[in-house]
Amino acid sequence: MKPTRYLLIALSAVLMVLAALPAAGAAESDTAGGEVVVADRASGTISVIDAGSDELIGSHQLPMGNNPPEPMYVSYVKSGHRLFVGDRANDRVVVLDADDYSVVTTIPAGKGVFHQWSDPRDRQLWINNDID
Repeated sequence: MKPTRYLLIALSAVLMVLAALPAAGAAESDTAGGEVVVADRASGTISVIDAGSDELIGSHQLPMGNNPPEPMYVSYVKSGHRLFVGDRANDRVVVLDADDYSVVTTIPAGKGVFHQWSDPRDRQLWINNDID
């Protein structure tokens, strides 16, 4: 086997191990509490659940568009303390303040808003549309 191939295999193994490790600096308390936000597709709302107690904290309606909202996925961006909620029915992403769930803005996103992810540095939001 060529040395380059050994190097690639070793690098792949290291990357797999690093991907399985918790984020640097994550504290026990970071994972023990907090909130979980769920996109309630059929109701046009998001639900906020206390992660420690599994209790529903509240439900928040997405703003109306041309159609009743249909939230698909929720992404939290720590750097701006924002929630990004894909609204499939209105071809947009709704940006919410993560403290009080108020609407900050909406962003056009094309037809068929489906999956979404933020990049590791919270500089971009990637949307996967299954129509456009």
